Amino acid sequence: MKNTKYYIGLDVHKERTSYCIRDKLGNILIEAEAATLYSELEHRLKPYLAASMIGLEASTSYYTLYQNFLRNNYHIKVANTIQLRQLIAKNDKLDAQRLSEMLRLGTFPCSYIPEEKIQHLRSLIQMRHALMQKKVRCNNRIQAFLDRNGVMMPLCKAFSKKWKHALMQHLGSGNISTELRYEYNHYVYLEKTNEQADQEIIGYTKTYWNQEYQLLRSITGFGVLLPCYIIAFVHPIERFLSNRKLRRYAGVIPVAKESGNTTSRGRIPKTSSKALLRWALVQAANTIGKTNTTLGRYYRRKKSQKKNTGIAKIAVASTLVDIIYKVLTTKKPYISTAC
Repeated sequence: MKNTKYYIGLDVHKERTSYCIRDKLGNILIEAEAATLYSELEHRLKPYLAASMIGLEASTSYYTLYQNFLRNNYHIKVANTIQLRQLIAKNDKLDAQRLSEMLRLGTFPCSYIPEEKIQHLRSLIQMRHALMQKKVRCNNRIQAFLDRNGVMMPLCKAFSKKWKHALMQHLGSGNISTELRYEYNHYVYLEKTNEQADQEIIGYTKTYWNQEYQLLRSITGFGVLLPCYIIAFVHPIERFLSNRKLRRYAGVIPVAKESGNTTSRGRIPKTSSKALLRWALVQAANTIGKTNTTLGRYYRRKKSQKKNTGIAKIAVASTLVDIIYKVLTTKKPYISTAC
């Protein structure tokens, strides 16, 4: 921004926000705090906003302020938390002063903030995932109760149609615990809510990104829901300069360690900022392993070489990222080859 005269750092917390305003020379003009409300902050900062650059850290309370400043056409940046912590000493305090100084010096590590539609899709997916985790815990409690009380169930997959039919017969026998009945009712509620969430996510994705959705559906192992996960965390694909950048973002390639002229490849990172994206890729890889396709053969070959299912899944997930990148950049569907 060529006409920037002031640099405003916002240290946002749940109830209070500290702010610091600097001029081009680095002089602190104002340093104070206000309630974490856009109306109050805009009132305090109004004399400077038209010719200022605003910077804040991506925290739990930043998004509402960010959206309000953006809607009113103010120049605002959000810092990447991981990069930000790498730029300061371990014991240094990250505050509004430091943020405003980084803005002035051009060292502010910007983070990508998705548009509102993508943000809403991510929220829906996170909600669905939370429901799935609750459902798994409920399933475990039901099975633990049946085991403790010696209730014999058919030798098949838990919560399959046959297994649930046997459970319903047991519930209908009359002489059952209130605990089991409550747990089963809770399971039924979670199952129905999960199905409703699935339909809402699919419908919302088709409404706004139908072309991308149909392209991703052409990829082996992708059902009706996994393309929604990919779109939520990858769209727009243009922000990734290469398929390798996308693989790194998804957390499906090993961390490289460099020392002098030596480069060694480490392990796949245990955690990723986009854990749900990697989860979706691994789910697709798991499905692909059962297919009679080139990717299916690749999965089984990796599994037999490494004697490790996890390594095979990540290898296929990495290949899937390359396919996703090509499909979305060329706008051409994937054509699978069978044996």
